[in-house]
Amino acid sequence: MSLAPGVRLGAYEVLALLGAGGMGEVYKAKDTRLDRIVAIKILPAHVASDPDFRQRFEREAKALSSLSHPHICTLFDIGEAPNPESRVSHPDTIQFLVMEYLEGETLAARLNKGALPLEQAMRYAIEIGDALDKAHGQAIVHRDLKPGNVMLTKSGAKLLDFGLAKTNAPAAGAGLSMLPTTPPHLTAQGAILGTFQYMAPEQLEGQEADARTDIFAFGSVLYEMLTGRKAFEGKSQASLIAAILEREPPPIATFQPLTSPALDRIVKTCLAKDRDERWRSAGDLVRELKWTAETGPQAAATLTAAAPAARRASRVTWMFAGIATVATAAAIALGVLYLRSAPGDALPIRFSVSPPQNVALSRNVNQTVAVVSPDGRRVVFVAIGAGGVSLLWVRALDALEAQPLPGTEGTPSLPFWSPDSRTLGFFAGGKLKTIDAAGGPVQTLCDASSGKGGTWNREGVIVFAPNITGGLFKVPAAGGQPTPVTSPDVSRRENVHRYPTFLPDGRHFLFFASPSNTILVGSLDSNETTRLLTADSQAQYAAPGYLLFGRQGTLLAQPFDARHATLTGDAVPIGEQLASDAFAYAGFSVSDSGVLAYRTGALSTRTQLTWFDRTGKALGPIGPPGLYRNPALSPDGTRLAVEATDPQSRHQDIWLVELARGVTSRFTFDSGNDIYPVWSPDGGRIMFGSDREGGLFNLYQKLANGAGDDERVLKSSDDMAPNSWSPDGRSLVYRLGLTTLGILPLTGDRKPRPLLQSSTFTQTQAQVSPDGRWIAYSSNESGRYEVYARSFLAPAGKWQISQDGAVFQRWRGDGKELFYYAADGRLMAVPITGDTAVEVGTAVPLFEARMLNGPNIAAGFKMQYDVTRDGRRF
Repeated sequence: MSLAPGVRLGAYEVLALLGAGGMGEVYKAKDTRLDRIVAIKILPAHVASDPDFRQRFEREAKALSSLSHPHICTLFDIGEAPNPESRVSHPDTIQFLVMEYLEGETLAARLNKGALPLEQAMRYAIEIGDALDKAHGQAIVHRDLKPGNVMLTKSGAKLLDFGLAKTNAPAAGAGLSMLPTTPPHLTAQGAILGTFQYMAPEQLEGQEADARTDIFAFGSVLYEMLTGRKAFEGKSQASLIAAILEREPPPIATFQPLTSPALDRIVKTCLAKDRDERWRSAGDLVRELKWTAETGPQAAATLTAAAPAARRASRVTWMFAGIATVATAAAIALGVLYLRSAPGDALPIRFSVSPPQNVALSRNVNQTVAVVSPDGRRVVFVAIGAGGVSLLWVRALDALEAQPLPGTEGTPSLPFWSPDSRTLGFFAGGKLKTIDAAGGPVQTLCDASSGKGGTWNREGVIVFAPNITGGLFKVPAAGGQPTPVTSPDVSRRENVHRYPTFLPDGRHFLFFASPSNTILVGSLDSNETTRLLTADSQAQYAAPGYLLFGRQGTLLAQPFDARHATLTGDAVPIGEQLASDAFAYAGFSVSDSGVLAYRTGALSTRTQLTWFDRTGKALGPIGPPGLYRNPALSPDGTRLAVEATDPQSRHQDIWLVELARGVTSRFTFDSGNDIYPVWSPDGGRIMFGSDREGGLFNLYQKLANGAGDDERVLKSSDDMAPNSWSPDGRSLVYRLGLTTLGILPLTGDRKPRPLLQSSTFTQTQAQVSPDGRWIAYSSNESGRYEVYARSFLAPAGKWQISQDGAVFQRWRGDGKELFYYAADGRLMAVPITGDTAVEVGTAVPLFEARMLNGPNIAAGFKMQYDVTRDGRRF
């Protein structure tokens, strides 16, 4: 029976057929009394005519009408009306249910596209489990939980079809639990009934269903959400039933290697053949899910992944242990990686590594990857301690806690080990440095203004990237004058070489080239380089013969002959949701012995520009989400200049946003990376940095209306970044490298000169006050970044503004207030007065602000917020 649009069932007008199946039809309809859209389920005649079922149906409908839960489809009404299609004088009646009309897609439809992202799967699982717990609390058992009975809406998951559930009556047989909208082909002769794949063993054996029966079905649904595969399958109905009764599904880690083993335990308990061994209640199950979600996907993990034999001959086995983070959403996984035939008696390794008390891991991937020593016995990472001070921490894997390395304070990044696992190299303060892993004095080897990775061979040679552009250099591990070893090839779309790592022979090394996004092999003995493959991150060699690298958020392993520098097989995915940063550094590290550190979480994923008031209240977004950095408001507050990164090519351009209309337009169009926009005082021009000449970042300017060509303003032998225009528009303050602030006259001879210069510490982010008398800047001269102010042009006078660590200082339009971003993540405001000297008032916290890269200075991050001239909106 099919009802035509316009047919009335009492007060309900049929609008359209939504679905049909063996148990009836569901229609979209209009409640003419309340003027709302509803869904109507028409019960088939063979069910409605059964007196026993009809009585039970009415009793259950009354119970369900009071079952109010945000993740259960609401039952509005139960009704009976004459059959409008009847041709007799005493027409048959139609039994129907009136339910909440939901817009979205079923979970079954979503699973046709594959597994759900872990965070989304966990959220839906908790919502479904909570709905089951509510129903079970009122003695209602669903008995037909499956993806087709879950609707995914904007407000979350909604559990459908409680209308045929069981209260406290005997089971009514499998047929009555079929979803009314079950696709017809699932009930065809010789096909597997869809419901069977989610039935508990006791249902298949004709026993009475209870709450634990729903928990079994829940486990099957959760397994499918996480893996994209059904927990139980068979070529026939008989083989499917046998699988449910006798077999266990493969571990979730078989398909999702980085899924927490806690989830495997949850699902395995749900799917226990004996219902007494399952979770006692849906409430217990939900509490376990919430705990697992809160502790991170890598907590206490032991994971095993087997790649399909058709894709490679050997097996990949992982064993992980989680490193819990204190102040970040992502987690770092640590474990043993076997890229060979897995040992049959390999024992799981289960342990958790947490930062020490009152110490937090940074959001930066290039700091908080736990870099494993070559012998696999220790890891090093950067953590933020008291007062917001970052330094290196070393953790022996057989020790209880990590230990700090005094002397590495500041913002150390990209640490790497000596081949004997005794010494560490790292970048800090515009230098390449080393320190004994057990502690001791820090040795400065050479300049590295914006270091982007290093590697150390057994002959005492370090190959490193000193800048965010240009080639690789080598330097003796004892220090000395660096000499170049690679040069970017512009014809191959290379302007930067980064992240070198030695191959086993200690003469050849892998490195990453950008913007071509390729992995190449270089040599200490030759200027020739060999292209291997395209990738989205650095690559690292893993014994006995694999390359590990990232591509589109997936960690891949590809067979590799290191002796001949050739690939010998196809890449195999061994991890998902690989974290990476804006400079293509991905969160993984592997030792010679096969210990792997891995960080999940899309840390360089899309950001959203958003207005806030002084209390931290969000006032609304600006434009669509994207990969944005360094926003800069025009002097009149009508436009925003911002860097935008293409997610595929990682190419950076400057875009303009008209704030009143929300219209976004591209401002720069060249083949290089254009960054650091700074407006002229009259709003007529924008100064920016660009590496379009295939090397370092030089200074360019362009008319803000987009007319005319880009003009190169200054070229130098080191990276430059515009910081601030003087209020009279006659000079520009810029950063040269990381240690020098320069001033460039924009009239007359236009000869640049140093403004602040140091050889030992960083000085950056200079901002000239609106009256032109003072300059505020960040410096780590005290061992951590603080905000200072001094006379702009006069040689005398210097004042410290912040006390407990700060960066990203900006002036209010009248110069009477200075804002900065404190090390604890709060945006601060401090009154500034005085005519002949800077008089600093008491700093007032405004609100905790989430900014890209956090309260850390790194190359490429100039200012991650801006403020209106009146200081009221950010």
